[in-house]
Amino acid sequence: MAETEIKTGLYENTVGLAERFAEVAATDPITATMMLSGLVFVALSAGTFGALVAGAVLSELRRLLPNPRAPPRQAR
Repeated sequence: MAETEIKTGLYENTVGLAERFAEVAATDPITATMMLSGLVFVALSAGTFGALVAGAVLSELRRLLPNPRAPPRQAR
């Protein structure tokens, strides 16, 4: 029951936040432009960070897999 309340509250807060942002952006063109530029900056930085993390994870996974073309590693 508590899980349902949390999901409902989260949904209501998210929708309410989106409505509030739309209400604020509709007040003035400059405000809308500022909000849009903030959205673009945040989306680009989050996307870049996500791409870097994905590349690092894939690089580590590739390094862990055996490579048949590489010479075997010598034991120390």
